[in-house]
Amino acid sequence: MKTDKNIAKGNKDITLPGIALLGTINSLTNIGISPERILSKWGIKKIQENQEYSSDIRVALHDEAHKIYGDQALFAFGYANTLKWISLKDKRWTIDDPVNGSIKSLKNHMEEVRRVMGDSSKTATKIYDGRYGASLSYQPAGIFNYKYTQANCLRHHTYVRGMMDCLLVPLFKYWDYKIRFIRSKSKEGDHWAEFLWKIEFKPRKKKESINEIKVIRRLEVEQEFVKVVLRETQKQRNQVEKLSVQLGKYLPPQIHKSILEEDSESRITTRRKKLTIFFSDIANFTSTSEGLQPEDLTNYLNEYFSEMTAIALEFGATIDKYIGDAMMVFFGDPDSKGERNDARSCVEMALTMQQRMKELQDKWSKEGFSDPFQVRMGINTGYCNVGNFGSEQRLTYTIIGGEVNVAQRLESSADADGILMSYETYAHAQDVIEVEERETIKMKGISREIKIFSVKGRKNIAKVKSATDEKKPTKQELSEMEKMKKDISRIENNLRGINKNMERLLKKL
Repeated sequence: MKTDKNIAKGNKDITLPGIALLGTINSLTNIGISPERILSKWGIKKIQENQEYSSDIRVALHDEAHKIYGDQALFAFGYANTLKWISLKDKRWTIDDPVNGSIKSLKNHMEEVRRVMGDSSKTATKIYDGRYGASLSYQPAGIFNYKYTQANCLRHHTYVRGMMDCLLVPLFKYWDYKIRFIRSKSKEGDHWAEFLWKIEFKPRKKKESINEIKVIRRLEVEQEFVKVVLRETQKQRNQVEKLSVQLGKYLPPQIHKSILEEDSESRITTRRKKLTIFFSDIANFTSTSEGLQPEDLTNYLNEYFSEMTAIALEFGATIDKYIGDAMMVFFGDPDSKGERNDARSCVEMALTMQQRMKELQDKWSKEGFSDPFQVRMGINTGYCNVGNFGSEQRLTYTIIGGEVNVAQRLESSADADGILMSYETYAHAQDVIEVEERETIKMKGISREIKIFSVKGRKNIAKVKSATDEKKPTKQELSEMEKMKKDISRIENNLRGINKNMERLLKKL
């Protein structure tokens, strides 16, 4: 048995050169795993090729890859890193290809594998404890026991397996082989792991050249790893889509879309904008809820909120929150059609909700709901602070300000099944709705008196059209009408002349 050993001072500060880490870092980067978070734990921004680093960094990098992509990732890393050492064309890491399929040639090649891996383990590690290196023993019938020790851990045995596979590939020309990791006889300790492998060879003959076999095997390793990456990527995509659906139930659609599609960081930012705010709640909720079983109450409430939410989204509202039996939405952020159209959309939404509630009340009555929900609504238009409010740990997208309180006050003052709005909203929709003016109110924090209007319904389209028809003509229209009158007068004169001529002719006849 041949063994490589190196006596050292201890193993508390075992380090690796940067070049031993760069291969793994490049591999991680290529599959979308950022190593910066891991390196930052050691206060490192960038790995320098000729500097020394804790061997724990490599273990942490391997753990990150293994956590996401499993054993195949570490196998591919070990294979790729060994190829990198071979590409240096340094005699220390060079193994001549086998010349034939004899046992002697097989033993020579395995001895070279032991030498190269053993030397690389010692060379890559600055401080030794006498453990690092490799040993090899041969048994009859083409069986080898191979022991390899490096600054690693047993859970990363597939990394070592990838290194071995890369060096054994030339033997494929003459031999089939199986490599088995003997975990029960392998050991590990502080900054070291001793891997024991059993390798069995059986004669074979391949028509491809050794160089062709190397290329084929390298492609196989890369393709197998790509399959794993694609499979895991699809799995993560499915999880993200599932999470996105769940997240969408808790966020306004506009904000949800912004978070998923825009490359922007969420920050505590607000802005002042003119919005139209809508509040609604169930006027008879307390008395109604007391007469229902909890399950029935839950079902009716869910149906109510689902129906009202669907209407709100249809008209482009941003749903702020549900507070018990109350609902708060607004128009004008993050998307806006302009102050006027935002207000009109909110009014149309409220009227549509009102109509849908009548239909639901009929439906619920037929189902045995003796005192169906009656909803009251309040609408106001004014300047609010809108944006992300909260802490660095948790943010809420909402609106605040006195105008929000006005909308809530209007809602609480509305009749059951009624809609109250402020003048600021009414001014934008007065041409499409019938209203009844109520007494003005004063509110703390609001400098103006608040004019209130109770919405009676949409204006009669025929009346609106009649009023439109009765509008005064423009100067251009008057000029054209005068010209037409003159043309008609001229035609009438011509006709009278023709008639007189016809009469004279008839008399002559």
